[in-house]
Amino acid sequence: MKRWALTILALAAVLAQADDPGVPLATRTLYAPGHFGNSYECLGEREYRALLTEWRDWGFNEYADWFDTIDCADPFVDPHYNMGKALWDAKKRNFLVAQSLGLPCVLVITPNHVFLDQCLPDVAAKKAERIFGQLVCPSTAAGRSVILKNYMNWFEDLARAGIHLRAISAAPYDYGGCACETCQPWILTFAKLSREIHAIAEQYHPGVQMRFIGWWWTEEEHRQFAEWANAEAPGWAKSMALHIPYGKDSVADVLLPEGCARQAFVHIGYAEEASPKDVYAHLGPVIAADRLERTIAALEQQGCTGWMAYSEGVYDDVNKALLAGLSTHSFAETDTVLRGYSAKYLDGREGQPEAWAAWLRPWGKPYAVDTSAADADFQKLGAAAVSDNWRLEQWRLKLELMKLNATIVAETEWTDTRLAAVDAFWATRERLMRDVYHLGPQRHVFADRFSPVPWRQSWEEYIGAHSSHGSHTSPEQ
Repeated sequence: MKRWALTILALAAVLAQADDPGVPLATRTLYAPGHFGNSYECLGEREYRALLTEWRDWGFNEYADWFDTIDCADPFVDPHYNMGKALWDAKKRNFLVAQSLGLPCVLVITPNHVFLDQCLPDVAAKKAERIFGQLVCPSTAAGRSVILKNYMNWFEDLARAGIHLRAISAAPYDYGGCACETCQPWILTFAKLSREIHAIAEQYHPGVQMRFIGWWWTEEEHRQFAEWANAEAPGWAKSMALHIPYGKDSVADVLLPEGCARQAFVHIGYAEEASPKDVYAHLGPVIAADRLERTIAALEQQGCTGWMAYSEGVYDDVNKALLAGLSTHSFAETDTVLRGYSAKYLDGREGQPEAWAAWLRPWGKPYAVDTSAADADFQKLGAAAVSDNWRLEQWRLKLELMKLNATIVAETEWTDTRLAAVDAFWATRERLMRDVYHLGPQRHVFADRFSPVPWRQSWEEYIGAHSSHGSHTSPEQ
């Protein structure tokens, strides 16, 4: 690797140890929720330590996780070592790894999303738009008791394990909410509930901060929350990670409580564009060099003091380097980050980092890539790269997926040739998921049926009408 790349990465490692007052975006939180079968749910302790070390050295200086209770029984009641216990133990292990690496820990909470065995009819929340999940109504005495008991168990157990939380960060939606009349306006019911939960957290984690995530909030909800907080809890809300919708680069100019830092919730799990989709590893790794560069510039201009990077797996590894590397000002622009990344992980020999950086960047718009030219260039570059490099292999398989996709969309009828290309597509994706990412069953938005490829619906309809083609099936059929 060139000396400049080593020097820059060493500087980033130093900056990552604490909030950095030397740069505008001083708080740089990796939000890595382990759920739905994604990387963070499946990684082993040593794998996770190695990866977190790398990401810290790029410039992340906090670590956050969320205990997604979907499909889980309460691990503090269930006598068996089932999913709830396994996932909770993994949370504690990952927090301890992060803490040992100098990364302060943040627990994300969605307050009224509870365990499966707690969703009883007498406490069930009322569902509506934006409101879904395993929800109980906090306006019922029994529902509120369930919620507060859960958080007491969590905070106590984390402290017992030696984990100290720097902050809890609450989100009202996805999952969360209640549309019953008593809970309206929901954002204030959520705020008051979060305040009770924070008081419990302080018993076990003295000095723990209260933060908020603005995912799906409306402008009116921000106004209601700010006015309530200023009147009832001045200085309590320490920061708000404001929502950046798909395809956008900046946060909205909404009202925040006095003393509440303006930050951003940055989605690094998709490529450059909202549509056509390249998200959640359905097409392999993602890169958003232009979008993230614009986002960082916008956030600094808007006076943001940090961000929470929403990540759903190792497949956004390049975006992690881009966001953190640019935010620390260790790199002047995206091409420099990509050259440093390529030198470190792909091929550090003279001229190769520049060539790899030029190859990677166009994949921000994967459907527009000339796959034949990209294949020819990859063969030249990849021949010199390490063969067991997962970062390289994920891009090789992405190239293969997009080549097959181009073959499939070039035809309009479901011929045997086209069907064979679909079979090859699913086989390639299976290699990516199992051999590279080492994942198990994928749930929710990660499942194959959520794949964004444009031919999916037409192919399923054809297969449904022609059962004799039973071998031409997706992993979920």
